[in-house]
Amino acid sequence: MNTSGLFVETVCKQACCGNEAPCGDSFLQRQFPAHGHTVLVLSDGMGHGVKAHLLSTLTASIFMGMAGAPQSIEETARTVMQTLPVCSIRKISYSTFTIVDIDHRSGIVRLIEYDNPQAFVFRGGEPLEIGRKAHPYSHPQTGRTQTFHTGSFAMRRGDRIVLTTDGVTQSGLGTDRYPFGWGRDNVAAYLGELLRGDPSVSPSALAGRVLDRAVGNDADIPKDDISCVAVHIREPRKTLLCSCPPSLTSDIASLAERIRTFDGRKIICGHLLAEQIAGYWKTGLRRQLTSTDPELPPQWEIDGVDLTTEGLLTLSKVLEILENYAEMPTGRGPAYHICEILLSSDRIELVVGMRKSNTAAADKETLILRRKVLGAIARTLETRFAKQVVATYL
Repeated sequence: MNTSGLFVETVCKQACCGNEAPCGDSFLQRQFPAHGHTVLVLSDGMGHGVKAHLLSTLTASIFMGMAGAPQSIEETARTVMQTLPVCSIRKISYSTFTIVDIDHRSGIVRLIEYDNPQAFVFRGGEPLEIGRKAHPYSHPQTGRTQTFHTGSFAMRRGDRIVLTTDGVTQSGLGTDRYPFGWGRDNVAAYLGELLRGDPSVSPSALAGRVLDRAVGNDADIPKDDISCVAVHIREPRKTLLCSCPPSLTSDIASLAERIRTFDGRKIICGHLLAEQIAGYWKTGLRRQLTSTDPELPPQWEIDGVDLTTEGLLTLSKVLEILENYAEMPTGRGPAYHICEILLSSDRIELVVGMRKSNTAAADKETLILRRKVLGAIARTLETRFAKQVVATYL
């Protein structure tokens, strides 16, 4: 199976010990496009509160800083474990961790686990058993033998991976129902029930349900920091956004065909480009009579395109909304509609025309400014929202 085009959707849900911040667990995710990898790290600092938070953050940050190195992930884990501070009384590392290394080119997912609950992997709503290999080593500071475990599997479309800290598996400890804690087997059964009941459940909803159940096991006052990371390997949701006419008139045909055959949402920003595409398709370009946003011109409609808007003003407001984003935009009008589409997408393709205006100098400046705004939108989507953005210039 070709897995290079699959998307990794990840959500982490957390609750703090005693409902008091900060959380002693840390989660980081990073993509390494040059290597074709996605790396996830979930770390649990010893105890809770500020000290645990700092230790888990240190662990996750060191791993993420070394993840792009040429050495194997196992060598990285061993190096980090030798680097981490050790408790002088218990003679154990101050934090535990789980690493997920997803190789999009080979389709192999590798797991590295040190004292965290084993990761859950589900395929088709059923648990997938992953063989683990033990890697014992003697810690240079204490001489104590510590062991981390590794495992791997070939990913498929639809696979689910769930990571937890021991706040989940040990929730309910000492209660009549779970005197020894909720336990990994019970968590696995609960996950299987959720996934079979709703195979399309989002990672956010799945992680939220597990978190709510674990907190409920502790009578709504967590006795430990609780973290649940849910991963869904699926086809990406894609959007194509085109703006500015191409530099060569002959490129209109190829661009029109690209828009027509694109498998995803389609947006055109700019009246001139919309006219050219509609003319090539020999279809009508219909202007709406009113705008739902008094600051922007009305939208147009073209059969086969999800959204057609004015160019510079609309894109400038899109950038403003994204830069001041707090929650999902709730306003009305074309700029908000564009933001909703972009933020619900995983991969965004920008097609930016490079035609030089032969008319007034103001038109030329407008096209240049619009390209700058598109570049700023692309950077904001990548840095703030972890979207995969690819720009093509015609």
